[in-house]
Amino acid sequence: MEKNFVVIDAHNHFLPEAVAKKSTTADGKDFAQAFSGSRAHGWKRTLDLENRVQLMDEAGVDMAVLEQSASSPQGIGYCHEINDGYFKAIREYPNRFLPCVHVPLEGSPHALEELDRAVNELGFKGVSLVASTQKVTLDSEGLFPLYERISELDLPIFIHPSTREPIWGGDRYAMSCHVSREYDVAKCVNEVMHGVLNRFPDLKFVMPHHGGGIPNQKGRMMAWFEPEGWNIPEEIKGLPKTPRELKQLGLDEAFSALFDKLYFDLAGFGGWMPITESAVKVIRPDRLCFGTDFPFEIHEAQDVKAFIEGIKQLAISEKDKRNILGENVKRLFKI
Repeated sequence: MEKNFVVIDAHNHFLPEAVAKKSTTADGKDFAQAFSGSRAHGWKRTLDLENRVQLMDEAGVDMAVLEQSASSPQGIGYCHEINDGYFKAIREYPNRFLPCVHVPLEGSPHALEELDRAVNELGFKGVSLVASTQKVTLDSEGLFPLYERISELDLPIFIHPSTREPIWGGDRYAMSCHVSREYDVAKCVNEVMHGVLNRFPDLKFVMPHHGGGIPNQKGRMMAWFEPEGWNIPEEIKGLPKTPRELKQLGLDEAFSALFDKLYFDLAGFGGWMPITESAVKVIRPDRLCFGTDFPFEIHEAQDVKAFIEGIKQLAISEKDKRNILGENVKRLFKI
């Protein structure tokens, strides 16, 4: 008989009804349009926790990390209501959800106050931030006071790609949903590695969607890796380097020291196993977290279950499978 695995979905969306009923938001977005547009079915499913718990039970998911940071740019008022809605959710469904604190990246002097309220009064143990806004990226110095407080509280940070429009690529061929969002995430992986972790080395970032396809980008990132002050021979300075050259210069270990601080969820590809097989080859299994991006990508129990079974069939150790399916998130939330 198969031993029980703890399964935690690290990428799960919930929008409280109080927020969904808002008409016009800070950036002009109308939630009413979202609930009647082409993706209305997905948005409607973000509201229904009862059916979500039933789906989790059917698929064998024990807990889910709740976040909706794509809505955070609407301002501190929206974030406050999201946090209150999440507190209501964990009271209604104890031990099923791990809520994240929501604060905006820009425009609010009250972000630290809201962070402390959600942690100290509501009991939240994680934070969710959007990858970027029109004016702010994750390496912006204006975020450093927030990072300092998050580091003091030792909270994991779950990142979500921006869904703002217009964004590079626009809606042609649905590029805003695939190419553009993954670019946004891959870009912020680099911003955090080089512009944040050097200042706040203890922060724990969980990057979505395999880091925007980072399993296929990691080698190229390494090839161009040149830390400031590193002694690089003139003939290859500013050029991509082979694995041999990286090892010879010690750049491979220096890169890994930064890269291995990051966590990555396995959402964003609908449970497509080839990208997951690639991820376990180039990312440490103790840095990978099962995720579904429910309800916008995987939204039926049979597909969630198939993804879980696919991970169990990977040619890796049982310990690694357990880490990916739930133990890594348990450690991040200290549960």
